[in-house]
Amino acid sequence: MRLKKKYVTNKKERVVLSDVLPYELPVTFSNRYFYRFLIENSVEFEYGTIKWNKKDLVLTRIIKLLFGLNKEDIKKTSNNSITLKNQALVTIPFNYKILHKEKDFRELTIIHPLNQLTLVEFYEKCKELILYYSNISPFSIRKAHKVAKLTFYKDRTHLESLAYDQEHNIVEEFEKEYENLKTFFVYEKYSNIYKFYESYHYHRCEKKYKKMYKFDIASCFDSIYTHSITWALLNKKIVKDNLESKRTFGNKFDTLMQKLNYNETNGIVIGPEFSRIFAEIILQKIDANVLKSLEEQKNRIIHKTHYELFRYVDDYFIFYDDEKVKEEILKEYRLQLRNYKLCISDLKIETFEKPIITGLTRAKQQISDLLNNNLIFKKLELDKLEEENIKNEKRYSIYVSSNKLITRFKTIIREKEISYKDILNYTFACIDRKVLKLVNTCCEMENKKDHEPKIVSAVLGILDFTLFLYSVTPRTNITIKLCLILSKIIKFSKNQEYLNYDNKHLIFKKIYDDISFILNKNRSHEHIQVETLYLLIMLKELGKEYKLDQQVLCNYFNIDPKKKKCNSDLNYLSITVLLFYIENKVRYNDLKDILKKYIIKRLRSFKKKSRSKITELTLLFFDLIVCPYLDIDYRKRLLDLYGIKKDIEKLGIINKRKYWFTKWSNFNFGKELEAKRSEEVY
Repeated sequence: MRLKKKYVTNKKERVVLSDVLPYELPVTFSNRYFYRFLIENSVEFEYGTIKWNKKDLVLTRIIKLLFGLNKEDIKKTSNNSITLKNQALVTIPFNYKILHKEKDFRELTIIHPLNQLTLVEFYEKCKELILYYSNISPFSIRKAHKVAKLTFYKDRTHLESLAYDQEHNIVEEFEKEYENLKTFFVYEKYSNIYKFYESYHYHRCEKKYKKMYKFDIASCFDSIYTHSITWALLNKKIVKDNLESKRTFGNKFDTLMQKLNYNETNGIVIGPEFSRIFAEIILQKIDANVLKSLEEQKNRIIHKTHYELFRYVDDYFIFYDDEKVKEEILKEYRLQLRNYKLCISDLKIETFEKPIITGLTRAKQQISDLLNNNLIFKKLELDKLEEENIKNEKRYSIYVSSNKLITRFKTIIREKEISYKDILNYTFACIDRKVLKLVNTCCEMENKKDHEPKIVSAVLGILDFTLFLYSVTPRTNITIKLCLILSKIIKFSKNQEYLNYDNKHLIFKKIYDDISFILNKNRSHEHIQVETLYLLIMLKELGKEYKLDQQVLCNYFNIDPKKKKCNSDLNYLSITVLLFYIENKVRYNDLKDILKKYIIKRLRSFKKKSRSKITELTLLFFDLIVCPYLDIDYRKRLLDLYGIKKDIEKLGIINKRKYWFTKWSNFNFGKELEAKRSEEVY
């Protein structure tokens, strides 16, 4: 697929688009509108002062609410600026959980809008130092290389291949030019670890060395001590003895990381790109220390002579011949990591001997062959005589065997001794391309109705195979890829040129039944909400005929409609996606009333002064005051809880912007998914 590129102005505020959010968020959520608010009002933080571009009482009030500023946080204020006390920057982040392993979870973090704003200033002033300290280690293969200057978008050919409605007939970039940049920095050498496995460097080392040893750091981000960045950039003793270090780049980064995490020094937040940069700078220094120590030993161990080492974030790959060399390298890493309160994980160690090929690599090749042999969509190559005599419905080969696919896939998993989660990312990417191939093949057909039975059978087979795989191990990145596949199928099925009414609903019923089964199987608990929230958003695409019953939603979110209460806590993401799904539908009135009462009770459970410091409540408050599915009196009531008493001021705040973080209306699922996919960096 061809991509076109466009140069963009280096707006410093785009940090909030690219580097401050976890990837694993519902597709309804983004920082796009927060970014626009900053740009349109020239909101910036500099030397402890928040500034904006005009005198506006409503805007001033919004800024105080959005950035959690109470009277005790403010040194002085003017018509278009507020100077803060140091304590104002200490906030409570929003932590939420996603499935990580079969019986384990990973806690991800959204930081407060105020800290997001301070990161804009930090990046602007320190971007050159970030680049310098990210390029010390010769081992790192994912490091900031330069500031990103380009955005990419799909060309006309691709858009026309999916142009089933008037909306896509005109080529357009999705939203604004800056808003599709993946990260603030360009990274070298590999944006994804799996690209390394297929790279020249990997294959060259396989030729040169007999063995490869793989290890990683135990709970890397959870274990990082924020002060250790100054130890890495200066010297531990100097830092402890010298107060001047407080003015350094390292100390500024350390202080910033503490304040956005409620002054926590043990562990850094997980999810945002800035955390990976923080960790990378520390690991760069550890790499450099190991390299130097190995070369200064009595029996010198030289990089690219006795070994080669590659590090992707906290995953390490050592290529070597001599076991003594490997043991010396590990010994040095253990010593150096200990100096930074880190250690090697004993659970993720693997050794490979020549030919250096993992079970995962072998499985990927076999799965590629499996899909090529059992997901077939192509026009047959016929000679002239055959062209004249063959019937139209036989001119194309369209074939899917879901039973063969499922059985053989399970066999590959067992034979190669890998888990579903290891291979599903790759498999779903392949299926996505196959669905696009089916769409393009159908676009080429002259008498499309002749092929309808085969097309329907193929689509149902793809759904059977894909939804079976997903049901085994639902995870956020896999869910996004599943939704990309289903979005293409739904859009394709809505086109009456290919499918009649009955066949369209045969496909929709299959999607609805399987997703309902998955939702019922994975009833809401704190570790899986994000994964299944995507499925709820996706179901909305099927139309009003496929709306879930209120009781089904209540069961999933553990809500008791009879007692009119929530039996477990609903976080910000669950509340907003649930409101997005139920809209103003009368059938969900009882559920909405329960939600409204729960929200008020939740807000009142915190002291008024602390509400605006809690990231989750701040995001929830700003999304709800503009939610079109809540009545205006209820939204005014929310503003009462934040000390806004005058009716004219309430209406001014409500009407100031259409969206803050959740896009409540005019939502294009396919485009939002494509934008989400472009953000995947890990």
